[in-house]
Amino acid sequence: MPPKMLPLVQGSPRSQQAPAVPARRLRVALVNMPWARADTPSIQCGLLASVVREAGHDCAVHYLNVELAAVVGPATYTGIAEAGGERLHQFGEWLFSYAAHGDVRPEEDYHAEFPEVENIWRDATGGGREEISALRREVLPQWLARCAEEVDWASYDVVGFSSTFLQNTASLAMGRILKERFPELTVVYGGANFDGEMGEEYLRGLPWIDHVVTGEGDIAFPTLLHRIAAGDTTGVPGVRSRGVTGPTGESPRTQDLDDLPVPDYADYFASLRRHGEPAVLGDAQVKLLVEFSRGCWWGQKHHCTFCGLNALGMGFRPKSGARAMEELESLLSEHPVAHVEAVDNILDMKHLTTLCADLATRHWDVSIFYEVKANLTRAQLGVLERAGIDRIQPGIESLSSHVLDLMRKGSTKLINIRLLKWAQYYGITVDWNILSGFPGETDADYEEQARLMPLLHHLRPPACGGVIWLERFSPYFTDSSLGLSNVRPRSCYGYIYPDTLDHSKIAYYFDYDAADVASQGARDGLYSAVGDWRAKWREKHPTLVYRRLPTRLEVVDRRTDQEQRTVIEGWRAEAYEACSDTAHSAKRLHQDLLDSGVDAALDGVTSFLDECCGSGLMVSEDGKYLALALPDNRHL
Repeated sequence: MPPKMLPLVQGSPRSQQAPAVPARRLRVALVNMPWARADTPSIQCGLLASVVREAGHDCAVHYLNVELAAVVGPATYTGIAEAGGERLHQFGEWLFSYAAHGDVRPEEDYHAEFPEVENIWRDATGGGREEISALRREVLPQWLARCAEEVDWASYDVVGFSSTFLQNTASLAMGRILKERFPELTVVYGGANFDGEMGEEYLRGLPWIDHVVTGEGDIAFPTLLHRIAAGDTTGVPGVRSRGVTGPTGESPRTQDLDDLPVPDYADYFASLRRHGEPAVLGDAQVKLLVEFSRGCWWGQKHHCTFCGLNALGMGFRPKSGARAMEELESLLSEHPVAHVEAVDNILDMKHLTTLCADLATRHWDVSIFYEVKANLTRAQLGVLERAGIDRIQPGIESLSSHVLDLMRKGSTKLINIRLLKWAQYYGITVDWNILSGFPGETDADYEEQARLMPLLHHLRPPACGGVIWLERFSPYFTDSSLGLSNVRPRSCYGYIYPDTLDHSKIAYYFDYDAADVASQGARDGLYSAVGDWRAKWREKHPTLVYRRLPTRLEVVDRRTDQEQRTVIEGWRAEAYEACSDTAHSAKRLHQDLLDSGVDAALDGVTSFLDECCGSGLMVSEDGKYLALALPDNRHL
């Protein structure tokens, strides 16, 4: 069944609205600017292109990020787009800020405050500060001017920029140039960088912006296009427009995501073919982006204190498993690539028995990435593996239950270790970090984690660690009672945006003061342990496995250079293996042993479990015990 045409009527689910016919058919251009990843199409532009066409307008997507990657080369482009610490220095935004706003502050001042950007540049290109300045002041402005000349922008009625992360100054610069050259062109901005008061402030301070969509665009953007086609200047819910005063309300949200069309990625692949993939991507592989839900079902109940996602609505809205499967098959049929990344904030648990179960029967050779919650069980991770979901981001963030509680993570040390353990068993790569700096933490929280980490060297280490960053829309930002004070825009904004814009209204990242946090020494000790763990993992993957026989199991420990073997026999072998899938209490194990006919005393069971913890074969917390060794038998 073809998707429904997008309607005009607001305030009710899409499926309940009547189709609308525009007064005239507009020509719309959507633009994906640097430094958006070049190895993926834009799901924002791809989805909006389909929505706009359904609404009765023509639409083309211009992947100017792909064009720039072909100009500067994949190593330089990726080095900037994926630069570490971008929340601190926003190097990519600073590079385009000259084209957008001219000199805001002297370049030498920026380099003095953020000397790390020279290392980022040197690693990517081998060049130095002079080459950075030439890129910023000559190459990028000249490239933007060519983009304005090489596309027939005058043939469009509307040009829309979707701006997220490091796309903002490039989008602002391109919009300014187009408005100067083509004054009749209607210029619209949207995306995460324009949510809430950020979008309102950009509209106020930058005269080339005609409209700003401040939330989801599925309904608001085509409604705006219909108004433009009809010459109607009245307000649109979720859209702030130049010359239109008064509140317009929030952008209406699509409630039934099954009604959304499939994103159209044809323009992205056309851009790649025009240049040739190696010229744009180097050795990288194309990844298809999919969206199977919006919002966060955990955040509906307990918004993680440092999370600024879902700015204007945490409500969880999933697609049905059947619709998700249909969309994935459609995209892979049209664009046969081997890598898929879900942009969902969290896996819909119902998809384990629908989408994932269906994928497992297809046996497609596709590698899929998903964000998940860390409380997935062994069985559920097995479902993911069979579905081809071989890389996950579970939001572990810490191995301290106290710190996790401060985050409102709804997880514990043992739950997080269980996730790492069974993901390792099923060959699922886990992307995770260790965070610190939460008001209420203690030195003991980090000293405990540092002592724990050598026991986990057989599991995948965190990619990095660092102090939490403060994001707009996060509870730490909106609720001062949580312990952060003196909140102010990150200093990098002062080098990127002119003072004519209120930086406190456009900033997404903020500096702050935090009281009642662990000492720097305790945190340094933790990150030293993280470094040791990562070094061990790079040298050789340490292992800790057990081999099961009828009346005993043998644990083979290669976490250190000296291999150790431990034989566990009788009911003790049963007890150890019982703590393998998930953590159990001594009382629970004792009762299970009694039920199976084993005459064991509770004190004896407790003593055995404590001995396993003492020898590093188990970890415990709050009277529960988790075995660390993985089964050697891959088919268990």
